[in-house]
Order: sequence, then C-alpha cells, then structure tokens
Amino acid sequence: MGKIAIVGAGNVGQAIAGHMTLKGHSVHVFSRFESDYATIQERGGIRLTGDIEGEAVPDLLTTDLARAVDGVDVIVVAAPAFAHPYLSGELAEVIEPDQLVLFQPAVLGSALELTRKTKLAGREPGVVAETSTSLYTCRLQRPAEVYVGAVKNAVPVSAIPQSATPTVLDRLEPFFGQRYVDGGDTLRVGLTNINPVYHVPPAILNFKTVEEAERHPQHTLVTDRIGEVVNELDQERVSFGRALGVELPTFWDFLETSYGVREGSFVDRVVAGYGRQAFPEPDSLTHRYFTEDIPFGLLTWSTIAEQIGVAMPITDSFVTISGVLCGREWAREGRTAESLGLVGGDAESIRTAFVSGEFPR
Repeated sequence: MGKIAIVGAGNVGQAIAGHMTLKGHSVHVFSRFESDYATIQERGGIRLTGDIEGEAVPDLLTTDLARAVDGVDVIVVAAPAFAHPYLSGELAEVIEPDQLVLFQPAVLGSALELTRKTKLAGREPGVVAETSTSLYTCRLQRPAEVYVGAVKNAVPVSAIPQSATPTVLDRLEPFFGQRYVDGGDTLRVGLTNINPVYHVPPAILNFKTVEEAERHPQHTLVTDRIGEVVNELDQERVSFGRALGVELPTFWDFLETSYGVREGSFVDRVVAGYGRQAFPEPDSLTHRYFTEDIPFGLLTWSTIAEQIGVAMPITDSFVTISGVLCGREWAREGRTAESLGLVGGDAESIRTAFVSGEFPR
C-alpha cells in the first residue's frame, strides 16, 4: 500500500481521500481551514455513495501542509484553480524531488506554475503532472457525504518534463489503476479543458438570470445564436492551440467522445450532452464559472496568445465584459503569461516550457 496526500477537502478531495482510504492506502488530507474537518470528525469519517460505497477515516486531517506531504509518495492537488497559485507557492517550499505532484484537475499552466515557483525557491522541482478533468464525477450531498456518480475509465495526464509521463502512469497505477492515460504534453492537456467554452458564454449572455439567482439549468440557456458564439469561441481556442503546434479536439468532439452525441444543431447537441445532468447556471458573481473559467481559462489563453501574435477577439471580449459585470480585475488575480514566466517567448519557446519546464530567456 502507498502513501498519498490530498491537498483540498472539497467534493473531489473528499472523494479521493475516501476512496484511497477504502483501498487501504495511508491518506493525509490538507485544508487551510480547520472547519472543513468538523463534520468528518463528528461523524467519524467520510461517507461515499454511488459508484463507490463505504465509510472511510483518513489517517491524517491537517492544516499543516508540510506535515501533510511529509513522507508521502504522491501529492494530489484537488482544489479550485483560484487556489493553485497560493498552493504552488507553499508546495514549492516543502515538496521533495522524489515526490510526484498531480493537479487533478488542472487548468492550463498549473504544472508549469509549480515547476517555476519551485525553481524560483532554489529547489529541484521533481515531476509535476496534470489532468484537464477530474477522474471522479462527484458532488457533496451534505458535509462529509460525497456522491460519486462515476470514476472515469480514462483521463489524459501529462507531466513536466513530458518524458516522465510513463513514469507518472506507473506511479499512479497502485492508487488509481490504469485509469490515467498518456495525454501528450501539458500544453495539450491544459488546452483540452473546454469548461470556459461552455460555461462562460451562456452565463454572460444571460446575465439577468444570474443576478436574480434563477438557477435555470445551464444547457437551457444555449439558444441557436448563443450556440454560434460557443462555437466561435471554441474555434479561437483550437486556432490558438494550432499556432502553438497542438491539434485540439473541438467542443463538439468532446461531446461525442464523452456522451456519444454526434448529430443535430449546436443546441440539440448541448441538450443531449448536458440535459441529463441539468447542472444549474451560476447564482452569484463568485461562482466558479466566473472566478475560475475566466481568470484561469480565457485570460490565460488570451495573454499567451498575445505573446505569439494570435488574435482572440471573442475571448478578449468575454474577459473584458465579464470583468465589468463582476466588478473584478481579472488580470490582477488570474493566471497570465507574465505569472507563468512566458513573457517574451515565441511559439517554440512557450511550447518548450510546457514540455520540459525550460522557460523563455
């Protein structure tokens, strides 16, 4: 049995912690907030239902990151994207070169950011890997009770350096089986995250219902014309990837691969893919469709594209308009080419950074 640390105690963090404990591994859980553990301690563990059934008590629940990662084989970061910059800064000071860090899931640049911050701290970064989506489809039904809808059969993963990806797969297998697969480099994995494409246009273009917290199912907000906007935004993402030497699946390819949706109009395919889930639209300006998908999605794409002379007018428009609507300065709080150390790089050097962890000079 192995030793694993889970950084984050939300729905995904608790699902992983509970599952790994049930499998017999030694599990440490880190959260910045002691309150995250209150119900787990009161009820004597984490209850999992759905695709995984059981009650699990992790070995350690702590607010001390150094203690959480001490002596473990694998560190899984299962926290929202807006927490990644802070966590990377903290992890850079405590991880050891022989430990594997996995952002599960990541957004474009998560592994690169930790690699950079570890180097800036004067330490050896070791191997850092990331996925574009969570292996676990899950929801907290109530504190310390997680419903696991599914454990996905295959989730792409990539490492920095890319040459270490086969080793990453070997090291993850004792914990997760063979459910992770080689996803190429971290640039491709990061840009395969299509959440901003589907989440942002319907939310921004139906902003009145967000302000009034009507909680309509997100898929019902996609009209024929908004479907066209989703498609055009997605084409900008695909073109941006191509300019960096990466061929990406489209949003519609994703719907076919994930849900078997192949035919119909844009609206028909969105309804067929997401109608069964019926997840609600944002009900506040702090919803992750805004605070994650824009400053750690659209903004990141835009600022890197600017470095290589690729125009992304629709992406830029959503960044600008959403900033006004939400009263936020995304560039001050999000992930940019500057925060990733990519300013001054051309397409080749930026691609190299995501592949090897060597930054533009």
